This record gives sequence, C-alpha cells and structure tokens, in this order.
Amino acid sequence: MNTPDFSGIDPLRVPEARRRVAALNEYLSLPNPSSNDTLRIAASIGLSRSQFCRLARVWRDHRDASLLVVGKRGPANRKYNVDQRAISIAQELLAEAGPTATLALIAPQIEQRCAEAGISPPARSTINNYIKAARAGTATPAAGPPRIVVGRMWFHIPIAAAGSDVMPTLLTALLLPERIVVAHGISADPLSPPSVNDLIDRLAGVSSSDGEARKLLLDPDDRRIGSEALSRAGLGSTRSYNRSVQRELSKAFGGSLGPLAVIHQRGMARPVTKRVITRHDEKLPAENAVEIIENAVLSHNASIGMAPVRFSLAPY
Repeated sequence: MNTPDFSGIDPLRVPEARRRVAALNEYLSLPNPSSNDTLRIAASIGLSRSQFCRLARVWRDHRDASLLVVGKRGPANRKYNVDQRAISIAQELLAEAGPTATLALIAPQIEQRCAEAGISPPARSTINNYIKAARAGTATPAAGPPRIVVGRMWFHIPIAAAGSDVMPTLLTALLLPERIVVAHGISADPLSPPSVNDLIDRLAGVSSSDGEARKLLLDPDDRRIGSEALSRAGLGSTRSYNRSVQRELSKAFGGSLGPLAVIHQRGMARPVTKRVITRHDEKLPAENAVEIIENAVLSHNASIGMAPVRFSLAPY
C-alpha cells in the first residue's frame, strides 16, 4: 500500500488525517463489513455513520488525504511523508526548468528520476505545489548592496510542550539581494534558543574565499554573543549594524517563509493558545515543528530558482 501524501494539509490537522486514514484502511480491508463494524470504526474517530461512509467513499475513490479533513486555514505546501531525496530531485529539476515549468512537463521528469533512484516520487498535487511556490518566489530581488543579514523569525505553530505553549524560532543568515537562506538554526525549546556562534560557524563553512565579499549585518546583541565565532572567521572587527536587521528580513520575506506565515517583530512573538481553534487542530511534537520549518526553508530557497552563489564574508 502506498504511503499517504499529507502535503497541502495544515500541519495541526495532520494527526487527525493520519487517524482517519488508519481507520478507513481498517474498514476497507474488511471483506464484508457489518453495520456494527461501520459504527465501531466511525466512533473510534468521532464521526457519525453517514460522515464516515462519505469519507470511506472519498478515500476509496481518490486516496487523497487532503480530502479527509476540512477547514484548512491557508496554503500549506508541506512535505510530509515525501522522501527527502525525492524533494531534492524535484527542487533540482524545477531550478533547471525555471518557474515557467508546467506540471505536464516537469512531473514526468521528476517521476523518472525518482524511479531511477528507486524511491517514490511526490504526488502530482505536491509537485504542483512546488511549482506554485517557485512561481511565487520570482519576485523582484531585495534592494541594496550585496550583504548577509542575520536575524530571527517566529512561527505560530502550537507545540506540545511541558506545561506551556512556545513559539518555534528560526535564526537565519540571509543572502541579499538574492534572498537565499545560506545558514540557519531552529529551536522549539525556549530554554535553548538557536546559537549565534553556531550559525556564524556554519556561515563561515559555506563561504568561499574567492567569492564576492558580503558584509555581515548583526544587531548589537548578536554581535556581542557571536564574538567568538566572528573571531574564528576572521571577522573580529565587525561592528553592529546601526539599523534594524528585523526590518531587513521583513522587507525580504514579506509575511511568509515558503508556505509558512512568519512574525518578524519580537513584540509580536508571543505564544497564542487560541490558535488551536477546532477539534481537528492539534499541538505538534517539537520535532515535527522543526521539520516543518526546515522544509519551509527548503521550499523558500527552491522558489528562488537560482544557482548557488559563491560569497566570502566581510566585516561591517
């Protein structure tokens, strides 16, 4: 049996979709389900007989998990249960074809490459989401000189944490004007935020001495906290950026990172428990939230549609 594709489903509703798929597969595997079987399995996922029978018909006819839950709040081009190698193949071929690629053109290429690699390809609906993301990412590059901005984003993804709600944080190094994320760190633990020193070390690791020099822009706190890594990278003379790095990120990203809505202002980065508003929404384990954000970074970079940029680091 093929693994269900949960792309396009709000991440808070994926657990409910998984339960429904499991219940429907159990029901449809019965050779002659009785009325009691129908009522029992329907009750196990909180549905009436008529609701369950309707979903059973939908699942039998389409095998599309996105049709099993309702009320999606917005675009959610996630990559649940898609092999990371398949995602990489899709992103590579889309980058080669450009944002004007059509589903009819690119999907067979992705499917062929995945077959050659011995892995399952993304569903065509998922590939279509990748294409939409690529087209959305062809906006005008950010204004200003070549530079790298270090800043943060926060996400309203409710996490099942010990006794409290937390907001996942992305610490990112953004290449401008291209708007490419060249290094990042993610944390869903408020007691262990992403490390500035680790980020700078990763950034130094992907830089190239013969690349175009990019000044590194850090706010005063990050400049002070990251001093050890800056020294290791030969950037000990770097000064703090005298403007808002968060504003730089906001201008570059707008209100989204890939399919995710983001918050750029620290004052707005507060946990909001009311985001879980229906019985189909569920708080996510921290590792799932981190995976969602990792995939959003991949989606964003793939949407830019550019070859890797060689750069070196220069003090501000």
